[in-house]
Amino acid sequence: MTQVNFNLNGKVAIVTGAGRGIGRAIAEGLAQAGADVVLTARTEAEVLEAANEIHNATGRRTLGITCDVTDKNSIDSVVHQVLDIFGNIDILVNNAGANVRHTAFELSEDEWDLVVDTNFKSVFLMSQAVGKHMVERQSGRIVNIASAASELTLSFSSAYGPSKAAVVHLTRQLANEWAKFGVTVNAISPWFIRTALNAKALDNPDFKTLIEQRTPMGRFGRLEEMIAPVLFFCSESSGYVTGQNLFVDGGVTHNGV
Repeated sequence: MTQVNFNLNGKVAIVTGAGRGIGRAIAEGLAQAGADVVLTARTEAEVLEAANEIHNATGRRTLGITCDVTDKNSIDSVVHQVLDIFGNIDILVNNAGANVRHTAFELSEDEWDLVVDTNFKSVFLMSQAVGKHMVERQSGRIVNIASAASELTLSFSSAYGPSKAAVVHLTRQLANEWAKFGVTVNAISPWFIRTALNAKALDNPDFKTLIEQRTPMGRFGRLEEMIAPVLFFCSESSGYVTGQNLFVDGGVTHNGV
């Protein structure tokens, strides 16, 4: 009998922006599925604590490394360290992101660069560095965390949505280039997922009501609801799926009038 297989035993994964929030939840989910996990973030204390706690909770090998995902030299250093320690990289989850809640006339050039470099440039640089190794091995899974804002416009943030739309298109581009080498590239686009970072904004009564009314399910997403979609794209069961963008959005991108 054919069985669904989400087991990641023997796999090595890198998750960017994994010190907290969605990235940390994904890293823990991958470890629970059997993968050894490398967590990267800019804040050393945060990423080391997350790696240690996930190791203690799951028993899997973990490694916390500081990394500036907008800097090629920093990325190359991380990739070399991971290959030296673990020997291979099977999974890359590009999760690191940033947002500046300004409209077009309010947004400075430096703020635009911050959002676009963190959300989009980083995905290209990380995928390029890790993808080269995966192509050589003829095997690999890359998952890019985009956003429902890749499909919808946000009245309060002019850089975030365009940067995430670029991630979705890059996902398709790399999927097309690397499919023949056994490397799949897919995206996941969440709507509002409650994290410590956005809790203050989501607890604003007016904003909370606006989002809940706009979302067919009438609520924000939960961190654990991001894990299964990532596991699917990282597993052997999704071997014939590439270039896709899965919305984890409570139905908001298909909400009618």
